[in-house]
Amino acid sequence: MSVDNRHNHLRAQSADSTYSMMEEELTCPVCLELYADPLMLPCSHSICKKCLHDILDSRIKAQKEGLECPTCRKMLAMKKDKVTKLPKNLALENIVFRFQEAQSQTLTKSTSLDIPNDLCDLKSTNSDHCDSPVFPEEISEDCGLCEGKSSRALWFCEQCNVLYCQKCLDNYHPKRGPLNHHKLRAPSHCDGAHKPVFCEDHETEIASIFCDQCKALVCHLCVCDGVGKHTGHKILEQHTAWKQMKETLENTKLQLESMLSTLSNQSTKLEDVTEEIENLHQEACQKIESQCRRLIEDTTAVLRQNKQSLLSHLTQVKTASNAKLQNKLDTNRKKSKSMENMLQSCKKMLDEDHVNGMLSQAVSMNPIIQQTQEISDSVECCKLEFEDLTKEKRPQEEIKKAVPKFYQAAKSSLSLITADDTEDFQSIIPRIKSPTSPGKEVPRVHNKSLTTWGFTSTTFTAEPVASNSLWSVTVEKNSSHIGDIKNGYLFGIGISSETPTIKDLVGMKEKSYGIVCSGGNLCFCHNGKMEQLMNLDHLPISVTIQTTFNQEGVIFAYTFTSASWGDLLHGKKVLTDLSFRHGANPVFTVSQRVKMQFPTFV
Repeated sequence: MSVDNRHNHLRAQSADSTYSMMEEELTCPVCLELYADPLMLPCSHSICKKCLHDILDSRIKAQKEGLECPTCRKMLAMKKDKVTKLPKNLALENIVFRFQEAQSQTLTKSTSLDIPNDLCDLKSTNSDHCDSPVFPEEISEDCGLCEGKSSRALWFCEQCNVLYCQKCLDNYHPKRGPLNHHKLRAPSHCDGAHKPVFCEDHETEIASIFCDQCKALVCHLCVCDGVGKHTGHKILEQHTAWKQMKETLENTKLQLESMLSTLSNQSTKLEDVTEEIENLHQEACQKIESQCRRLIEDTTAVLRQNKQSLLSHLTQVKTASNAKLQNKLDTNRKKSKSMENMLQSCKKMLDEDHVNGMLSQAVSMNPIIQQTQEISDSVECCKLEFEDLTKEKRPQEEIKKAVPKFYQAAKSSLSLITADDTEDFQSIIPRIKSPTSPGKEVPRVHNKSLTTWGFTSTTFTAEPVASNSLWSVTVEKNSSHIGDIKNGYLFGIGISSETPTIKDLVGMKEKSYGIVCSGGNLCFCHNGKMEQLMNLDHLPISVTIQTTFNQEGVIFAYTFTSASWGDLLHGKKVLTDLSFRHGANPVFTVSQRVKMQFPTFV
């Protein structure tokens, strides 16, 4: 192997190594192929569109939710119907396309280096003309000098800019004299770009002058005084015109990309607001449904009319709000589609490597620039509308207020419940005796917080109440212990007609009634039997207990309250237990995973 060939092989090996490293970065982690139609996940990693559909289909069949990013393994809340809303990674797609082009050319060159020199001799006996006797690709171009039926071109002279068959090369391009320094090589597809452009008005003249006023390539006859129709027009040197056109197109491309990004961000925000309203509406409906079922079970009144009226109003609020958001989304999608088309046109013109090729398309540039400016003005005018839509919180607030609003409407229709609310109640902070010193007389105090120790649950008993009373307690996570709040017995708040021990959980004995949290559900519990009231979504949550004493027993009322929704659920139980005629002991059970906080004043 000659020294030149060895150098060529070393360069090819170096290029192969570079492409190998680049290919690793441009390979999809799922199909292990170059990215095809890549989409950007919320964690900023990319994946082929088909691969994403395949993974989601597989997880749906396995009844699994979400998606684990194949690159960073982060769990993403992804549904199949949201795939179309993921942004397309245009930059990555363009890089893959350029990489494939460059790799193809490099492989072609490296393949040519491995062809023995004697193969050149098989092509032509005139091997002296073989500057690069390699044919990397099949070219169907005809010889430019053949008379009659043209033969297929086998050579291309870069100085003459002419395609030759072997016969015409031997006859008209001998490798001697001034032609000895011409560079011959195998023809390629891009050689057509170097062909001269002829004037449209003077077909025999080469167009080598650029008219800036008409944005067209013309010949010297077109600018002659009294002859050409471009006389007196502003003329630019080809390279200057090409540079200005390229700079204008690049600026337009950047402007389109920026506006496209802005619209994409706006669309994402609008979709988030739409999803927020949808989720709030769904959650409000669920809580209203729970309150409705509870009131029906606790009383015998009919609440369907009140419920349907409020749910209908909520639906109208959601529909009206989402209609505005959807209208803006549709407008953004139309503008985005238009900008994508113009962006592709810019890219197509910018992909033209040759000066004449780009300048010949100059007439198509002004409409793109004009339409881009129109869209830019439209986008600027719509900013205030977008800000108003995203800042408008009235639908969300109105939906949130629906739960307590529904309760107020139900109270006005139910005389039994409203009559009870007229009674006088004493708001108290229960006085609790410390359970740490059994057998000793320990004074009862107003505790600020109740927590257990070790890994067991503890029940605290307060001073008995004999009159109509109410008390509240907030249940929070115990930061000093780690545990799942969705499993096991978490806490209990209620009353007991007898004094329980510190190990008697609320609601588990015959004389104990209360609200307990077990397995992630809030339940009314008595003698170990649980009646589910609602799910416990998260902590903290406040529980208010209200007791009304009469001759038949006690009316046990409860209210659940959260910081974001306010009152979540109201309910009442009539306990016909004669042992409560003389009073009841407030009782509290806490596990190691929670703590109970009492108000500092009432």
